[in-house]
Amino acid sequence: MAEATSILILLTGFALGFVHSFDPDHVVAVSTLLCNNTSLRKSIVSAAAWGGGHSITLFLVGLLVLALRVVIPVSVFTLFEFAGGVLLVILGILVIKPLIHPHDNQDSTHTHVHVHLTDSGERHTHLDRSAVTGVLQGLGGSAALMLVTLTTVSSAGLGLVFILFFGAGVILGMVGIACLISSLIAFTASRLEKVHKAIKAVTGSASIVFGVFIIVQVAVQL
Repeated sequence: MAEATSILILLTGFALGFVHSFDPDHVVAVSTLLCNNTSLRKSIVSAAAWGGGHSITLFLVGLLVLALRVVIPVSVFTLFEFAGGVLLVILGILVIKPLIHPHDNQDSTHTHVHVHLTDSGERHTHLDRSAVTGVLQGLGGSAALMLVTLTTVSSAGLGLVFILFFGAGVILGMVGIACLISSLIAFTASRLEKVHKAIKAVTGSASIVFGVFIIVQVAVQL
């Protein structure tokens, strides 16, 4: 009976993690990260990196809460919310800026010095950005509520495994979202250029608006 209960708890954790991946700020962040990526494989890896960073934050904080019985101040959650909002604004600007001021290679009146990253360097930079975004969004929204709820779990081990299953659900859900986004981006990039630019403009704008909303919301709570 106890084993069946534990399995049910872990499956619940996985399901909650999957649903958690669809939090609006998460979807907006990953959509922004994938706006310039037309490779399905790279999009999946990027989404997995975001989910990994997200899960690492949850696991480390869960370890403090469940195993060491450390009480996490509300200010810590607030700080992560604020940092996540700022990051959304930055990501949105990075997407919109090239649309507002496109680089014209034909312009002979300006001389630009280019620093070209290798494909490997670009990939690592993008993955690092995805992972950092996941880390900063790790304690926002329903994830924070999940950690508070876990303080009632009698077994620290079960609680930590619950977080791992929660993280697996987050990663799976985000990979699914990435597949949809990447397919749309790739299709419009190759066939519908104006629609592709419009999608990037809307995504970048949504990221900025959502980020500002979170920043204001946090400021009001202080």
